Amino acid sequence: MRHTPGRLNRVWLTIIGIILLVGGGLATSIGLGLLEGVAVGGLRAPASDQPVLVLTARTQLLPIALIGAGVVVGIFAVLWLLAQIPRKHGASTLKIEDPDSRGLTVLKPTLLEGAISDRVAELHDVTGARTVVRGSSRTPDITVRVTASAHADIPSVLADVEQRVTSDVRDALGQQPAALAIEVEIRTDPKKDTSVTFSADALSA
Repeated sequence: MRHTPGRLNRVWLTIIGIILLVGGGLATSIGLGLLEGVAVGGLRAPASDQPVLVLTARTQLLPIALIGAGVVVGIFAVLWLLAQIPRKHGASTLKIEDPDSRGLTVLKPTLLEGAISDRVAELHDVTGARTVVRGSSRTPDITVRVTASAHADIPSVLADVEQRVTSDVRDALGQQPAALAIEVEIRTDPKKDTSVTFSADALSA
């Protein structure tokens, strides 16, 4: 499973919304003459019977500044679009504290991924499994891709995988998975693969 930058999107949408809100309020205030006579940085708001923008010797650099601002906004827009490409984000080293806080255990995510995959591969009708662990030891995000036989009972396979992964993660980290996604791949033909993705929420619904 690939993650998209949801938090980044929310932050930028909030910033853009604030800018548009302030800009819209400013334009409305100028149009209604509420800022008549107010001067900021050498720029004076026009009167109600004057045009909104009049270029003078002191404001000749304004178009250049607007073009520069547009270029900067365009660069940020391109970077934002590039950030939308889904990426795989693996977990960093997992740190597990003892219940009595007397020690700290460090666990590499690859070891946990291999252990979960091996345990899932032991289940009935499962021919293989791959696991990706994200998040932290307190909020583990687990994605399991299971390869099942053509005649497998998919609901039973999903239930077995969910139960085993939840139990093993709880035993290993002391926490249940904060998120669990299970992707089932059914190989009915060597040249054709059929896959379905489920989440723990969908399984319990």
